[in-house]
Amino acid sequence: MKALYTNTTGQGRPVVLLHGWGMNSRIWQPVLPVLAQSARVTCIDLPGHGHSRKLPLGILETAIDQLADHIPPGAFIMGWSLGGLIAQGLAHAVPERVAGLVLIASTPKFVASGGWPHGVTADLLGNFGRSLQTDYLGTVRRFFALQFLSTKIDSRVVNALRETIMAHPATLAALEDGLNILGTADFSQMPVRQPSLWMLGRLDKLIPASLADALPEMGYKHIALLNSAAHVPFVTHPELFMEHVRAFLDEH
Repeated sequence: MKALYTNTTGQGRPVVLLHGWGMNSRIWQPVLPVLAQSARVTCIDLPGHGHSRKLPLGILETAIDQLADHIPPGAFIMGWSLGGLIAQGLAHAVPERVAGLVLIASTPKFVASGGWPHGVTADLLGNFGRSLQTDYLGTVRRFFALQFLSTKIDSRVVNALRETIMAHPATLAALEDGLNILGTADFSQMPVRQPSLWMLGRLDKLIPASLADALPEMGYKHIALLNSAAHVPFVTHPELFMEHVRAFLDEH
């Protein structure tokens, strides 16, 4: 079976980057050079995505099993969106390898329920699933655009990044599996014990800003709510993003 695609650069403490649904590790281009100045950064294409597209993503446990051996001991995992849910799973599954988490525009539970109002509706997730069946590349493009709504950024930067990512699109099966993980993963009653920085955007259309108020109740101490950011703060606000990351890593 084809191996999981990883790419490592830089020197220093190990940091592993996990991208979000339908994307691949090229999404980290705006901050990767700066990160690599002070850390040994490993970018991973999730199974079924990018250069790992020949691998099945599967359910959350399957994804964790495929990724676990690629997490260096003492690593900080930086997980964005879906990647943040998988990062929380890894923190529970292989705690001896995970020193801490940076969770960007992510959540303990993506879909809202009776006891958890800080998520999207099940209908929204269902709509993505249905549109995949008729136009899966178009659905990913629309999802990409949704992540930048309400933010001020040069459209040429967004378009160039989108085309770089879409040059190696995720498989339809991986997109379906990813939606399943987003719809079922639930860490709302299982906070991770490792130090964790949550970085959220007040303008995010997918992760409600109200999550910032719920996280301290779960025992989390490091929460950054960026007022002018949405779902991709490391693209729209790379300098502010790195300020928070540096401060957190320096402290831990």
